[in-house]
Amino acid sequence: MSLIKWAPLFILGASMESVAQICLKKGAVAHQEISGPAYYFKLLKNKWVITGILSYFVEMVIWIVLLSYIPLSVAFPLTGIQKIIIILFSVFVLKEHVSNTEWLGVGITALGIAVIVQAG
Repeated sequence: MSLIKWAPLFILGASMESVAQICLKKGAVAHQEISGPAYYFKLLKNKWVITGILSYFVEMVIWIVLLSYIPLSVAFPLTGIQKIIIILFSVFVLKEHVSNTEWLGVGITALGIAVIVQAG
């Protein structure tokens, strides 16, 4: 089994999950001043939340395709790439601050992914 040939699909899936997370975050903060049921009704109509849900759907389809060819015991640990991409998106899109310790965690995660890919 060659994981390298599946790398573009893994990266696409991770990117779609990252887009979903960013969109959901933007949708959640857009109406944060509202509380109670009105907040949830606003979320249901929010373009960011809708886009986030659609992105999750695309990511789910990609994940199912990957699982049809790669063992779950290998594929699931590789989803760590999603965490890396989400952190990068949060820095560059949401302008969030990431501490040096968090960057160290990103590096360790990347190292772990590299080990899994090499073993696979």
